Amino acid sequence: MHNKMGTRYKPGALILSLPQGNLTYGDDIFLTRKVHLYHIKLQPGQSGVEYISKLNHKAAFIHDGFQHILDTSVDETSVTIILQAKPGSLFSQRMKGWTYPAIVALIADLGVSLLDAMEERITGFSVDADNLWLSDHDKLSVINYWDVGHPQTQGAVGLCRLMIQLFTGAETIPGAFEVMHTHLERASIPTATYEQKMALIRLIKLVCQGQASLSSLIFGLRSLPSTAIEAVSTPTQPSYQRKPLPETEETASVEDANEIREEPRARTKGDQPVSWLTKAGLGAIAVLVIVIIVVWALWPSNTDHPAAVTPTQTKSAPTPTATPTASAVPTKPAGDVNKQAEEVVIPNLVGQTQEEAEQLMLAVGLHYNYVIEASDQPKGTVTKQDPKSGSKGLQGDNVTFWVSKGSN
Repeated sequence: MHNKMGTRYKPGALILSLPQGNLTYGDDIFLTRKVHLYHIKLQPGQSGVEYISKLNHKAAFIHDGFQHILDTSVDETSVTIILQAKPGSLFSQRMKGWTYPAIVALIADLGVSLLDAMEERITGFSVDADNLWLSDHDKLSVINYWDVGHPQTQGAVGLCRLMIQLFTGAETIPGAFEVMHTHLERASIPTATYEQKMALIRLIKLVCQGQASLSSLIFGLRSLPSTAIEAVSTPTQPSYQRKPLPETEETASVEDANEIREEPRARTKGDQPVSWLTKAGLGAIAVLVIVIIVVWALWPSNTDHPAAVTPTQTKSAPTPTATPTASAVPTKPAGDVNKQAEEVVIPNLVGQTQEEAEQLMLAVGLHYNYVIEASDQPKGTVTKQDPKSGSKGLQGDNVTFWVSKGSN
């Protein structure tokens, strides 16, 4: 690790000015390729070698949702991270004009990238618009994923804050994250229906109040009412107003039945009505025909043929209960459908950080929820859990743990 600036990497135009440095376009002279240069000024007493050492694990992480670290350069006063250059632009420069379906898809896709990073123990980075790159194919990727971002820009809460900015057009969302959803309640979303907006607000409220995790947010986004743009309800439309049912086989049959019930009126309209005498005559003829048929069927036969079924035939005929029917029913083949979930031991989460607790849950195949509460424990520390550690459960079971947000 040494200073390669000027000998191999040449800075270009400024992309973004950062509090601790800047992000610029650049050129790799040796390989004749475009790169991005993330230049960071070191604080007094800070070692560039120590700063770079924490990148070893993260530099090996290659994912479309992150700008891949290609190289590093260190001098006495600064560190430069050489990043993969993707066609596109800084996301903060393209935050206007997004529709409801596009925003939901964009955030859900970015959330999947965060989940993939979490599996590699890469967490805590910011998803602020200034730390995201938007490709020409409208896919977001994280620029700096090695430094810890502000708590309100991390994980699921950070994604919700970013989503609200896109819906409202606000540059910043002030206030505590517990009430962040109120900004969306006051905003107008022309490309969303009333039902879509309310479902989105409920989902964001759960996340911001610590009742839903990152995976729950992604699942919730993908389960929102159809993201196809529909006619938007007016502000005066009652929420209980019924929408027309889509035409299905069931509703079509109801309509056909209505037409059949109305058909006699349509046919008699303009024609001579049928008198009750005519109806009586037709009824008498029908009765006479039925009587003739019954007499003919019951008239004794002159032939000497025996009856079709004799008592001896009845006794020798096998009965339906001769063999048990239950034994003939095949059982379901053993497979993934009937596979029993494996038993696991609930790990100890108390004292761990939130990220460590989530990793432990994923490692043993358990689902989890977490609740953020005031506590005298350090911020971000797990204070209690349910069920308790050491108890037995099955893979797929749910575990709830409480995370300290510090004392009030």
